[in-house]
Amino acid sequence: MCKITGSKATDGEWNVGQAYRVFFQALKSDDVEAVVAAAHDFFGLPVLLTDENYRLICQFPKKNLNQEIWDTLLETGTLPQETIEAYQQMYLNMDGPFYEPFYSKDGLAADCPRIFGEVHSKEKIYGHIAIFMYSRPLGTDDLAAAQVFIDALGMLMLPRRNRGSDTMASYLRDLLSTDTAPQVRALAMRCVRGEIGGPYTLMVTPIGDTASQRAFASMVISNMPERYRQTVSTIYRDCIVTLFGLMQGGSHTQKEEAFFGRVAEYLSPAREPSGISRPFSSLEELQGHFQQAYTTSRVSRRQFDFFDNVFPAQIFKAAASLIDPSMFIHPAIEAVRRYDWENETEYYDTLRVYSLSLHDREATAKTLCIHRNTLAYRLGRISELFDIPFEEPRTALALLNSFQLLEACDANCGVPVNREK
Repeated sequence: MCKITGSKATDGEWNVGQAYRVFFQALKSDDVEAVVAAAHDFFGLPVLLTDENYRLICQFPKKNLNQEIWDTLLETGTLPQETIEAYQQMYLNMDGPFYEPFYSKDGLAADCPRIFGEVHSKEKIYGHIAIFMYSRPLGTDDLAAAQVFIDALGMLMLPRRNRGSDTMASYLRDLLSTDTAPQVRALAMRCVRGEIGGPYTLMVTPIGDTASQRAFASMVISNMPERYRQTVSTIYRDCIVTLFGLMQGGSHTQKEEAFFGRVAEYLSPAREPSGISRPFSSLEELQGHFQQAYTTSRVSRRQFDFFDNVFPAQIFKAAASLIDPSMFIHPAIEAVRRYDWENETEYYDTLRVYSLSLHDREATAKTLCIHRNTLAYRLGRISELFDIPFEEPRTALALLNSFQLLEACDANCGVPVNREK
């Protein structure tokens, strides 16, 4: 048990029941600062509260303590970005979707041990608390009392933040949800359209359930509009969902693709691929384009990818899961495979790359790292050996579909391949 000093508690032994009385008495003021001041008095230690993005809400005592984090927040109201990222990295592997109150005296807290905690709902972080322990050892009930402190803050902060549902992030979430009432959807449509002009693109980045990933996601949805114009982010279905406006429309330009690469790099701490939808003109199409971007994020193995890059594969994967795919593979493909196996040639890869590149000889030669004359020779031999009129449109389409189906099956498609001589 720990000693309590200060004006709101009597020196001596205390228990969690007394913590409830102190903090819920402070709740009568309906003032977050009063609750933080009560924690300062109760613990007899410096206490601060920041928002989800580590911007200062309040701290007691309101004076410099010759402690870097404390004094920086007192003077500037926020922490440097590198400090925030260092904290997130420090607790990257903690279990659970949110931080419960915990004590740390290592790493970034080595100069001053602290109790950390988060004010959160089931879905969102609203703030962070820190109790600066200095040389005072952790008491038996300190973490339990810190949880009572957080619960009291939550009773004030969560309803207040929820009343701010007219934010752009909330409007975007209303448009994404299939359960939104028509009149609410209409309001959200007007507000988003008034702030962000089309054509649009959606970017979806799944987030994990660790506390650091949730904290990062909360930071992202606040910072995105500051980093990129004509942008709004929200959290929906355990994903960071970002709507970008003023796209060129049609398909993405090289400049837009490079832009999304930079955004994906910024989102890389989420440690999940980002999926990007096709451009679209009407916000009424939002849900369908969310599905495009979400599907892309789940199937891509790259840091980011576009729906058009993975779109055909989804059709073939669905088909392969319902039917025996071998009946749709062009019969010449197995013959080419067998010939390669027996003669150590590379006709299968040549035909595959040529088909998937839509008969672009320059691109095929570059991909295979061969001269165009070598490519011409191989294609001629394939035509002679296997009687494949691959330049004829119907045959070209059958071969293209076959190779896409084989790739979608990822070597488990059930196509019989006998590689014994």
